[in-house]
Amino acid sequence: MNLAPDTSREQAFRAGVTALKEAGVESPALDAAILLGHATGESGPQALLSRAAPLSTLQAASYEEFIQKRCQREAVSRIIGSREFYSRPFEVTSHVLDPRPETEILVGEAIKWLAGTKGPVRVMDVGTGSGAIAVTVAAELPGARVVATDISREALGVAARNAVAHSVDERIEFIIEDLTSGTVSRPAFDMIISNPPYITQEEFEWLQVEVRVGDPVEALVAGPEGVEFYPLLAALAVKALRPGGRIMVEVGSGQAEKVSLIFREAGLVQVGTFRDLVGIDRVVTGAVNNA
Repeated sequence: MNLAPDTSREQAFRAGVTALKEAGVESPALDAAILLGHATGESGPQALLSRAAPLSTLQAASYEEFIQKRCQREAVSRIIGSREFYSRPFEVTSHVLDPRPETEILVGEAIKWLAGTKGPVRVMDVGTGSGAIAVTVAAELPGARVVATDISREALGVAARNAVAHSVDERIEFIIEDLTSGTVSRPAFDMIISNPPYITQEEFEWLQVEVRVGDPVEALVAGPEGVEFYPLLAALAVKALRPGGRIMVEVGSGQAEKVSLIFREAGLVQVGTFRDLVGIDRVVTGAVNNA
């Protein structure tokens, strides 16, 4: 794609759609609109309101660069540097997982349960990444205090910036920690919530190019079985949750039964699942006995 001087927004948009179609991109019109908006400093729909308006030299060059990156299968969120999650924009970088719509099911069920508890609540988000889960919980529940952990200092930096952007940074503590560190010494949390790695190496090879080249592998791949992190999460729940406290985790397709068994074997009770919008068991939950 080589835009001529004074190319109109309409012409640029159509050229972008054509280039993306030829590259095999699944949603060429939507992506071209978003990228045009990013080049002009507007939303996609706003950028197309004045279809006859010419692009400046800088806008045209930026748009061409964005389209080229998308043709090379870089995700739109990586190009524009943000992804909407739970109706809020979140910064994303190469150091964090691109938040997925499926994770909104996890967060929605967590918020629903936490809203029904009495008094202020304490939540731990394990493997926070971009902070989408921790920030959303804090934003939706003004009385909640959240501890967000990750093994990546760079990821925690992204999460902290997202917390500041949504004015919840004073209620979130960010800690570099992995699941084997054992720093939790007493039951202190009402909920543990996590979207851990749950992809096998074999499954990774079949993921979309955008995912394989954009998301950090350590945030996706768990191990040969895909469920390697759940026993660690279950053990953490038994140790860190208050009586009656609950853990909620996202799982991959077909993993809910295995993870439910892992939770029961760890001593968790009230083990159950929640389905996503296409009917897949996407969230597994369990509780610590009140006794």
